[in-house]
This record gives sequence, C-alpha cells and structure tokens, in this order.
Amino acid sequence: MRDIGALLKTAGRYYKGVALLVLNALVILAGLEFTSRAALGVRSFLPREEGLPDPRAASSYYVKEEWAHQYWSEFGQSRKTQYHAYTVWRRAPFKGKTINIDERGLRLTPGSDCSPSSLKVFTFGGSPMWGTGSPEWSTIPAYLRTDFHDISGRPVCILNFGESGYVSTQSVIELVEQLHSGNIPDIVIFTDGSNDIYTGYQSGKSGVHENLGMIAARMERRDQAGLGSQILESSILYGLISDQVQRLSAPTTPKLLTYESAGVDRGKLSQEIVQTYLENCDIVRSMAQKHGFDYFFFWPPHISVGKKALTDEEKALLRGIDPSLQKLTDSVYASMEPLIPKYDNFYPLTDTFDNQQSLIWLDDTHVTPVGNRLLAEKMTQVIKSKSKRFARPASSVSSNY
Repeated sequence: MRDIGALLKTAGRYYKGVALLVLNALVILAGLEFTSRAALGVRSFLPREEGLPDPRAASSYYVKEEWAHQYWSEFGQSRKTQYHAYTVWRRAPFKGKTINIDERGLRLTPGSDCSPSSLKVFTFGGSPMWGTGSPEWSTIPAYLRTDFHDISGRPVCILNFGESGYVSTQSVIELVEQLHSGNIPDIVIFTDGSNDIYTGYQSGKSGVHENLGMIAARMERRDQAGLGSQILESSILYGLISDQVQRLSAPTTPKLLTYESAGVDRGKLSQEIVQTYLENCDIVRSMAQKHGFDYFFFWPPHISVGKKALTDEEKALLRGIDPSLQKLTDSVYASMEPLIPKYDNFYPLTDTFDNQQSLIWLDDTHVTPVGNRLLAEKMTQVIKSKSKRFARPASSVSSNY
C-alpha cells in the first residue's frame, strides 16, 4: 500500500508539473497571438512613408488630396469579406468617412434615395464599379446618381452591387437573386469584363470566379481537417510562422501558375471568355423583357487600349503588367471589338480617355476619381438617349411604370 501511495503521489506531482507547463505554453501562445493580431492591426494605420496599405496609394494623384490617407486606411480595413450565397463573397459591413458598406455588403452611394417614387438603378461590375481608389462621393455610381437626378428631376436610388473580383457571371447571379426577392430595378448597368479576363489568366478557364483553386483547396481541406487543426490554421500566429517558413523554403523565382504555364491555348481561351460574357448578356436581356427594366452593358477601358497619351507614371504601370496577362487581354479585346455593335445596348468605353493628357490610370484597370467622372458622363449620355425612363417627362414616365 505504501508503494501504491508513493506512486500516486509521484504521479500527482508529475501531472501538476505537466499541467503547469501546458498552461504556461497556452498563456505564451495566447500572448503571441494577441501581439501578432495587434501588430497586423496597427500596420494599416502607419504613416504613408512607413507602410502603404495598397501600392496604388503611391499614385501621384493622391499627393494633394486631403482625404487620400483616410481613404486608403479605410480601404485596408474594409477588405474583410463574408460568404455570400451563390456569388461566394462580399464585403462585410463597415463604417468610415470615405467608405461605408451596409449590412448587405453593398457600398453606399451618397444621396441615394430609395423611396417608392425613386428611379431605381442597379450597377454591377468588379472593383472599378465598387470604387477602388475613390471615396464614396466620387465613384461611378455617385456620379450617375447626380446625373440621373438632374435629367429626370426624380429622386434616384442607386444600389451598387459592384464588388472586387466579381466576374460577369457573379453579377448576373446577383441580379437574379434581387429579382427573385422582388427587388425590380428601372435601369441595370454592367461594366464587367476585366475580371473575366483575369480569371482566365489565373485558371485557364472561363466562367469561374477568381482564386478558384485557392478557395476550392481551402474548402476541401476544411472538410477533411479536424477541429484542432482548423483552429490552429485560423490563428494569426500560425499564419505569420507559416508565411516565414514558406519564404525560407520557397525558391527565389517560383513559377507562376497561369493559363500559359498550364499549356492552355490563348486563342481558344479568349473565345470562351467572350462567349461566356455574351451569353450572360443574353440572360440579362431575357430577364429585362420579362420584368420590364432597361439594361446597358459597357465594355470597360484598359490602360493598353485606346489613344490616350500615357504619362510617364502610366507607362511604368503598363510595363509592369505580366506579359501573359497582357497578351490574353489583347486577344479578348480584339475578339470583342467587332461583336459589340451586333448586340443591343452594348457600348464600348475604351475611347473615353483618348483626349486626356493628365494622369488617369492607377493600374491596368482602375482609374482616379477624374476617370470615374468621365466614364459616368459617357454612360449617362448613352443611357439618356436610349432609356425609356428619360424619353418623356418624369410625371409621364412614372405613370407608365
């Protein structure tokens, strides 16, 4: 009995020692995790010269804009996304001085009035329509709201369904979801195309969303992983350590996986991208006939297309584009150009900046607020001349719809 008692007493001491070590380890990990989160959280608030939240913030356009630092800080903070049915992701709610996102994940447009008598306008597209690079008062939807109000004399309800990374199929699915819920617009505007090309460049496929491989791998790994590994992999500390390990172990010049490295034929991929886009146009056309709204497709501009005299800064941006992406872009634009006149309510924006001498481009697809104003003006001119909503005085229009 003495031996058993001594053994139990010894085991108890070992147990207490191990438990204390585990507890200390957990406390240390918790502290490191907190510190890691704090460090990453502070990074976006650092002064511009110490760390830019986004490379585009370095554009000379923002030097004299008082709101620029606030905007790029909020842009970094507002990048958090949530799962969104069918379209996969959308930004989480956010409140700021230059960026505000509602509970639906939609970026708000100042002055938008969604009363029953309002002209209801839906805008769709990727980050250029969302407004990357611009405060909320100088996005394309913001300028359209002002223009449409001035033309119609009616309050205007603008719902900006644009989202970073969205391809045309995601935009169409979002429209379908709104119609299913009974939210019927008067006018629908699409500016998709850039991300359709980029997803093709990424994956070698048409009709898929961005980062397909990464998102698929993440979901499939979660299905197989245990709860413990999921918790570990979700920690900031794990991410920092993993990132450093990858930096040390990865080759200095990793081969980028693109359609070219995957051996996908560029000409065939270009035709598939164009076909997917145009088939989405047909779907919207059918929905418009059923629900009675006006629809407009605007093929987006690109820094390499058109006759704009590029500034030195813009020339550097053009040189920085991955050649394989640029070749695919050239191929898709060349294929789409002769087809645009053959489709109803389809208009190119590629010549919008032809007469501009000053800086417009922030990268290959995003423009400054000045560029947004010019794009909105061109859209307004087209829609004013083609839309039934502006064909007659507002009182007559509202009585028919």
